[in-house]
Parts: sequence; structure tokens; C-alpha cells
Amino acid sequence: MELELRNVSKAFGPKIVLRGVSLTARTGMCVGVLGRNGAGKSTLFNLLTNVLLPSQGQLLIDGVALGETFPVAVKRRLGALVNQAYLVEELTAEEYLQFVARIYALPDAQARIASLLGHLLEDYEAVRRKRLATFSTGMKQRVAIASCLLHRPELLILDEPFNGLDVFAADRVLGLLRSYQPQALAFISSHNLAHIEQLATHLLVIDENEVKFWGTMDEFAHGNRAALSDALLQLLHPATSHTQDLTWLTAQR
Repeated sequence: MELELRNVSKAFGPKIVLRGVSLTARTGMCVGVLGRNGAGKSTLFNLLTNVLLPSQGQLLIDGVALGETFPVAVKRRLGALVNQAYLVEELTAEEYLQFVARIYALPDAQARIASLLGHLLEDYEAVRRKRLATFSTGMKQRVAIASCLLHRPELLILDEPFNGLDVFAADRVLGLLRSYQPQALAFISSHNLAHIEQLATHLLVIDENEVKFWGTMDEFAHGNRAALSDALLQLLHPATSHTQDLTWLTAQR
């Protein structure tokens, strides 16, 4: 798959929330999307999943421009976790993934469901008959991630997939995503730069609603991946005009 964004912008009335995004990405690439809160990352993900329409510009897949509503054939090629995972909590995890399998017209998905849930939920046998409403936030997140991968999407879009995961669950998800990387083009955001370092081949940095960097990880960190956080802070150069006097906080009583 090849995804191209041509001068894509999004505005709500007079307020521009994303301006002039242009890039081309292909299968095998994992794009880490970084930026401060409110920079426009979630808006970009909503555009990629057809939740929002661009105010300007075009999205193209394999050279074909996508219209206002993505064709069903294109939607079947996507797997997305955007904004927040909404699960049918009256169902068990297995029942929910069976429901997802029917949506994607997977005739016999039981083996896939069992292997995904068995990998992501270490205590799956103990909880397999429990409704999702009884699951913790982290367990629900893992079920949502499984639902994104079940149909083996060619374009995988994950907005903060590690939210709510403990270190052990995050490691399982990281391993799964790394193994799947050659099969898809992925866009992943995370406030944890260590997760991005382990997954991303490319970085897209957005600040003040504009692209500040687009390129490979090595290009961004000048060959030194250990300096990713330093390079990000230097690029975004947080304003110092808001510095406050907090000596009262650390002063001895």
C-alpha cells in the first residue's frame, strides 16, 4: 500500500487545526506521530480514518484519490484505534472479536481470535467467559488492539495504543506490532518516546498545527537514537516566556 497526503489542511470555521500536510508512506514503514497536546495529531488520525473530511488537499491510496466517503474496499484495508476504544461491553472478548470478524467478512476467524487474545491477555482462560464490562482499562485496550489486527489491515492507525497498559502488557503489544510491521503501513502516536523508538522507522512531528519534521528516525536524531527526546525538545523549543517563579515550592519550611 502507498498512502499519499497532498497539502492536507483542516479548519473548523476560521480556526485552522492542521495546515498543509504532505507526505508519502508505504507498506513496511511505521510512522511515529509526535507533538504537544493540541498540536493536530488526533485531527490527522481522524482524517486518515475518514472521521473528518479535509478542508483542503487530497488523500490518495495507491495513486487513487479518496472521496468524501472512503469506499468499503478501502475501509476493509484499515485497522484503527482512534480517540478512544468503544467496545460492546455486554459481550465477552471472544464474542466481540467474532462480531468484528463478521463486519470484515472473515469466514473462519476463531483461530485468529484465540491466538490474539491468548497472546495479549495472559490470564485469558480465566476471563474468557467474563463480559468486557468487568475488564480493567488495560485489558479493554488490549482487546481493542486485537480488534484492529484481526483482519490483517494494510493500513494500521493507532492513537495512543499504550494508554492504560502496564509494562508487561506494553511489552506484549510492542512485540506484536514489531512482528506485524512488514505487513502494513502504520501510523502510531504515543507520549512515551521509548515506545516510538522501538517501533518507528519514520517520524512525523506536528506543532502549532504544522509539520515541523517528516523523515526517518536517523535523520531526525542525526544518527543518535538515544537523543530522540533531546532532539524533539530542541525542535519544538518550548517558549520560555511562561516561566514562573516556583522557588516557594522547593523552599525549606
